[in-house]
Amino acid sequence: SYIETLERALQKNIRDDLDVAVAKGLLDKIGVEYRFSHDRIQEATYNMMEDGTRRLFHFTYGLSLASLSIEEECDGILFIAVNQLNLGGPAIVQDPSQSFTVAGMNLRAGKKAMEMSDFKTALSYLNHGISFLRDRHWEDHYDLSLELFEVAAKCALSNGDHKRVSLLFDQVLEVAHSFEDKLEITYTYVRSLLTSSCLGEALTKGLYVLNELGIVLSGDLDALLVETKSMLAEYSDEQLLSLPVMTDEKKLMAMKILSRTQTCLIHTNPKSQPKATLHMVQYSLRHGMSGLSSVGFVLYGSFLACLGDIPAGYRYVKIAIKLAEKLNAIGSIGEVLAVGSQVMGYVEPLQSVNEVIVRSLECGLAVGSIGNAMLSCLMNTVCAFWSGKHLSLVKSNVDDTLRLMSSHSTLVWILQTLPLYRTVLAMIGNVDDVPIILGSRSDIETEKERKMSETNLHLLKVVHFNKLYVGFIFRRYDEVKQLAVAYDAIASLPFNTILISHCMHVFYGGLINFWIARKTMDVSWFDRGERAIEKMRSYADCSSWNFQNKLLLLQAEQCFYLEDIESAKRFYDAAILSAQEHKFVHEEALACELAGHFMLESGEGRAALPYFLLAQKKYREWGAYAKEENMKTYIKEQFGNSK
Repeated sequence: SYIETLERALQKNIRDDLDVAVAKGLLDKIGVEYRFSHDRIQEATYNMMEDGTRRLFHFTYGLSLASLSIEEECDGILFIAVNQLNLGGPAIVQDPSQSFTVAGMNLRAGKKAMEMSDFKTALSYLNHGISFLRDRHWEDHYDLSLELFEVAAKCALSNGDHKRVSLLFDQVLEVAHSFEDKLEITYTYVRSLLTSSCLGEALTKGLYVLNELGIVLSGDLDALLVETKSMLAEYSDEQLLSLPVMTDEKKLMAMKILSRTQTCLIHTNPKSQPKATLHMVQYSLRHGMSGLSSVGFVLYGSFLACLGDIPAGYRYVKIAIKLAEKLNAIGSIGEVLAVGSQVMGYVEPLQSVNEVIVRSLECGLAVGSIGNAMLSCLMNTVCAFWSGKHLSLVKSNVDDTLRLMSSHSTLVWILQTLPLYRTVLAMIGNVDDVPIILGSRSDIETEKERKMSETNLHLLKVVHFNKLYVGFIFRRYDEVKQLAVAYDAIASLPFNTILISHCMHVFYGGLINFWIARKTMDVSWFDRGERAIEKMRSYADCSSWNFQNKLLLLQAEQCFYLEDIESAKRFYDAAILSAQEHKFVHEEALACELAGHFMLESGEGRAALPYFLLAQKKYREWGAYAKEENMKTYIKEQFGNSK
């Protein structure tokens, strides 16, 4: 019990006095535990003591318990001791050496709390620890001070307190003895800048550190890729997993900075992003494997898949996961699973990939890696939507995601999530229950978002595609054509990390191109549609489950343009059946609707109606109630009240 622990710490009997209080009715005794008979009695007793006396008791008990926690190596006693010491506060300390002892105890408690994923409590301990440091702490206790500031900054980032990270970073920069002593907190600061969407500053800081470490991201990308492939060709999967472990602290830091630099480049300069990835792989082959090596390999796999070699990309994803698990890389496994899931979505059933993403989210939250956790949240939402999960569940998921992102001030991920969220709302229709994000309703695009998309190329692509998709689903041709012209230029921008959403860009882009081609008879749009078919065919070769229905529907639309009526009918029916068999209810609905338009425009109105009615039913099953109403209105316009 706590009383027994305190007696051991103080080395005196205190239960006799407590029993007297029990006899007078001030305390209740339950087993070996004591508690005040009423909260008011506890409050009155506590307030009868002068503030200084009260603090001295807290501090004295805390010191005694601290000694016991060290002697017995008990974390439970440690937390009780530190809580008591902090209630005493720095002002009660008379012996300067005790200040640094208490600061060290808070550091220890903070690190223990972080291991338990309680980052709010951990930050409180660390901030208290810093408050106990004396005026000349950087001169007299440099190592303790540096570690306290480094760990506090890391914990502040996990709590989304970017201002605190910046303040701690600035202080360390002023007093650090060497460049090496600045590295850890600089890495945390770069992560903070990235998470708060200060991408340019984060990239500048990252590139500066890499340059100081002797790594320059220059040269020809193709040559770097050839060199990397040549180096990897010397190793089997087993040999890669058996390479020596990287131990040099500066080289480990180089890997950390490379990993965050490539994240910055994805958003600001996608063309250069693979250079950071390839450097990570080569660095690992030359200097040994680390947890960050698994991140390098999973990004390399994503790059290969983006280049069209999905089987090779999938291979390196599997290697990355095995490496992270072998090295027990708890700080990296979340990111590895998040990035790897996007390649898995081109090989394994899309519905099963959600499980991998959920695991990546859990791993990120467990270690306080908020950036990776928010990335996983976004990917979970994207995967849920495109796998055909009921839209009410998708909306609920995104509501929670946006609130979580907002609580951690992760602007970069909020901005990436909002476009798809508005797509979900458009499909459901008439939704009032939306979270307030960035100071306004999350269903309304803000000027801040528009400005951000001007400098974030990936965000620009996401925003345009979602608007294009909604316009296409609701058959707003003029709007779609205008957006398609603008999107065509954006889509050509380089992007070297594959995402599940990219195949959807190909799929819906192809459908839109064939639609515009039929309306305008402009063969250039038809050519774009045919390129989409070739791309989708390569995807279907890797996963018929995910892509067969999409390929068939594109081929149906191709035949529609070519006026190959019988072939189009076969492809439409095959696309509907394939979507049904592979559990993509939203794409089954779409295939039915497009088949209906084909029949109607081919002069077979009576054959079109069953397709439209089935499409309406399937949209309802998906939870796309606004689209269901859209279908009802269209059917009534074309067929009256026919059933």
